[in-house]
Formats: sequence, structure tokens, C-alpha cells
Amino acid sequence: MRFVALLFAVLCFGFSIHSSAANASIYDSNVIQQLQLSAAQKQEMQKVVSESRIRRNRIFRKHGIDPDAKPDMSLLQRASSELMANADRERDAVKKILNAQQLQVYDAVMKETRERVMASF
Repeated sequence: MRFVALLFAVLCFGFSIHSSAANASIYDSNVIQQLQLSAAQKQEMQKVVSESRIRRNRIFRKHGIDPDAKPDMSLLQRASSELMANADRERDAVKKILNAQQLQVYDAVMKETRERVMASF
């Protein structure tokens, strides 16, 4: 269960603002592009995503996690509490922006991303 929570924390809020695969790591999703957002929602989501991604990358650097390398479970476990706090913070912000249907799409995209990361171990 802790493993699933950890992956959720790592992934949930590491989605990419840009669709460029060259800039994205395995932890990123293209969730913004998959949601039908109003202009105002898109602007708010981009801000939330950017701030969360900055925090996530800071946590990764602190724990020696290379976002472009194959996931290292031991390093992710060491960073788990900080990553989960970041995930919780962003999830709270996302819930305030998205409607119920958009939140379902968001959850589905995050699930796909978690499965992709889990498959890479």
C-alpha cells in the first residue's frame, strides 16, 4: 500500500505543461492537454502544475533522483513523505479548479502514468 501511495505522490502532480516528449520524464503526464479546460482553468492549472513540478524537482535533486533515469525505488522511498506532501498540496489545488467530470479524466490520466512508472521497475 505504501508503494502505491508513493507512486501516487510522485506522479500525481508531475504532469507536464508542455506536450514535448523531449522535455517530459517518465513521471510526467500530458493531463492539461487531455482536459477540456476553459481559458481561465488552463491558466490556473498551468500555474499549479508549474509550481508543483518545481517542488517535485527540488525534492528529486535533494534525494539524488534523476527524473530522466529509470525509477529507483529505494530513492523514491526515501523521498516519499516529501513527495506525498507535494502531491496532497497540488491535489487540493486541482480540485478547486476542475469540475467533477474533469477530475475523473485527471484521475484516469494519473492512473495511466502510475502504471507506466510501475511497469518500468
